[in-house]
Amino acid sequence: MDILKKAQKILSQPVCDHCLGRQFAQLLHGYSNEERGKIIRTAVAMSIDKEEASLPDMSNFAGFNFHNLDAKVTKKKKCSLCNNFFESLDTWVDRIAKAKKIQFRTFLIGTRLSSELVRKEEDLWERTGIEYCEPIKAEINRETGKLVEKRLGLRCNLKRPDVNFILDISSKKVTADINPLFIYGEYQKLVRGIPQTKWPSGKYKTSVEQIIAKPVMKATRGSGHKFHGLGREDIDARCLAWRSFVLEIIEPKIRQVDLKKAAKKIKKSIRVRKLRHSDITEVRKIKEARLDKTYTCQVVCEKPIVKRELRKLSGLVGEIRQRTPKRVLHRRADKLRKRRVRRITTRIISKKAFRLTVKGEAGLYIKELVNGDDSRTRPSVSSLLGIGCACKNLDVVKIHTKN
Repeated sequence: MDILKKAQKILSQPVCDHCLGRQFAQLLHGYSNEERGKIIRTAVAMSIDKEEASLPDMSNFAGFNFHNLDAKVTKKKKCSLCNNFFESLDTWVDRIAKAKKIQFRTFLIGTRLSSELVRKEEDLWERTGIEYCEPIKAEINRETGKLVEKRLGLRCNLKRPDVNFILDISSKKVTADINPLFIYGEYQKLVRGIPQTKWPSGKYKTSVEQIIAKPVMKATRGSGHKFHGLGREDIDARCLAWRSFVLEIIEPKIRQVDLKKAAKKIKKSIRVRKLRHSDITEVRKIKEARLDKTYTCQVVCEKPIVKRELRKLSGLVGEIRQRTPKRVLHRRADKLRKRRVRRITTRIISKKAFRLTVKGEAGLYIKELVNGDDSRTRPSVSSLLGIGCACKNLDVVKIHTKN
């Protein structure tokens, strides 16, 4: 359809410059829809001044002085599409400004349209086509965002904003969806008997997650938290290596936190370092990482053992086949896993005990590597030595950054 003819068809009812220009939003860069609307309205005015055939709604041309046209120009009317919504944008910015009680630097605007606005927009598209248009929601979001940036000195971020503001047209209210705050760090667990994350049953009084989160939650006034660790150690194992994690704070009211000060308030049983702000991308990287780890433990044997017999344990280096350990079958699927032992060393410490150091692939079950788990792990220390063995005092001593 010819642009002027389409514009005349749109102007058969009162339409503001925003709504007129928006129907041609995909033509020419560097103009706002309001600017396009003014240009197109002027072009249509010139066209009908030249030829009176099929006059549009003349209230659209209030303020124009026609040279040849004798038709009466009526007083300007409200836009039949948006009801002059764009004249009220400052009011919406006022409502957003009240949310400054929430600390944020970046934002994104979203709009929940009323059913009336949706219907009017769809009716217009049905009459005039959609080949050049932009949805009204997109223009509301963009123009409101510009005003918020200008007045509040904040920055719109389309990918990872601190806060999403939703303009609800029907209720005339603004809701703020606060996005999580992500904090990267590395921890050591220096005592046994603490799980990494909170147990739903409440069996354990605290966890690594809760100990680290407590001072951060107080500083950010968040509503909750999640813990994303690079793997995990057993509850009764220490982690003497530095294990990476990202702490996710849900709905933080304050985002600028003194992380060094928060770190000093963390219990001495857990040490943290390198706290800094992070994002969801780093969470994904941590979850996907498959890094080798080095463990040490005390192996206690049912019978006396001599040093030369420990040479048999060289048979552990290579592929280990492990069915899901019986101790975790209640929460994990029963399946066969193939993991690799990279290196082992041993040191006798008594007649029935020796120190075992194992470098293994991520996901290797060390306790079962020692005791065999009733032959669910093959080979094992027990099977190679031909005697019952138990793993005691397990420690993670190194998490290898490169395999």
